[in-house]
Amino acid sequence: MIKDSSLKTRPTRIFAAIALTLALAACQKLGIGAAADSAPTLAVGDATSGEITSSSRLNYNDGSRHQGYRMTLKNGEAVALELGGALNGQLAVFDGQNMIASASASYEGEGDDSAGAVGLAFRAPKDGTYLIAVNSASSSSFGPFKLKTATVVPYDGKPLGADSRITDWLVGTDKQEYKLTVAKAGLYTVTMESSAFDSYLRLNGRNVEVEDDDNGGQLNARIRAYLEPGDYTIAASSLNGSTGSFKLGVAMTATDQGLITRDGTALTVGQTAQSMMDSRGRRTFILNLDSARHIQFDAIADGFDSVLHVTGPGVDAEDDDGGNGTNARLSLPLGPGRYTVAVTGFGNQQGVFELETTDLGSDVTTPANSNRKDAATEAAAAAADAAAAVEVD
Repeated sequence: MIKDSSLKTRPTRIFAAIALTLALAACQKLGIGAAADSAPTLAVGDATSGEITSSSRLNYNDGSRHQGYRMTLKNGEAVALELGGALNGQLAVFDGQNMIASASASYEGEGDDSAGAVGLAFRAPKDGTYLIAVNSASSSSFGPFKLKTATVVPYDGKPLGADSRITDWLVGTDKQEYKLTVAKAGLYTVTMESSAFDSYLRLNGRNVEVEDDDNGGQLNARIRAYLEPGDYTIAASSLNGSTGSFKLGVAMTATDQGLITRDGTALTVGQTAQSMMDSRGRRTFILNLDSARHIQFDAIADGFDSVLHVTGPGVDAEDDDGGNGTNARLSLPLGPGRYTVAVTGFGNQQGVFELETTDLGSDVTTPANSNRKDAATEAAAAAADAAAAVEVD
């Protein structure tokens, strides 16, 4: 990890992670030999800037362009590279004719300084001079770039905690486990980011068992869970079987004391309940009505697909995506009595959510206290259709 972070490395694992090479023919197409001979020198800790133009060196295999830098490293020295700027670019590291690491931007942008954002960490397998290649993503990609380098500090093996961030290498298809120690209860976000593989996270401990694949955007994993003080295990792995470097981060957000973490909490019509799933990806509430009312339930989830299930006197209703996006919504005429309202995550997903209960009154199309535009839009459309039907008659 870069200077203000930690990095966990095991020499045999690191060496295996970077041992993969590409065929000699592919490197020759890139023109590595010529690029290395004339490339400027770059030391670890340096930052530089440049620009890929139509006069930059040509990659004969796809028509893209590149700029190279020479970097002299000791055996086992770990380096982090960060490519920024308007260029939609890629990074690659070569040991002679062999490519030992590469990374591409996870998204494309236009006219944006973050359009070509790429991060790459690697470790030198031996003493020598390596070529750092900044490559355009296609034959039509041009623009300025900034390249930063930094030493990756080895992780000392201590448990992770709030505000921890490390860089590590994934080797093979087996999961790698990290200890997380929670000192203060709160909402914790665990992220795993990699440009080399599809990240997969699992979090276990103290009746918590949750996993995630792509909630971090692109192929990155993210878990958000309410954690009580204690020890937990984070398992990091690759979903597609690939290996490479990744960043693992833990952040804590203090939660209001009003966050509901127990089943059976009473709902108040017209108010919003903020809650957190249990280890099964479920949370239940109780709604007591002393008179007949038309109630709308909205389960607004953060990062997962919510499902609503309402049961009670003469009622057994369920919804998955009736609200905005993947949020669940149920609009039900309910008589006096006691009702159980269950919110679950589709596929037992976990996270934080809000449960709104709205009294629709006599107007079931436009909720009196709804802050959503879709109900009002639907009501306006229905009114317009009715007016058009009257004109036709």
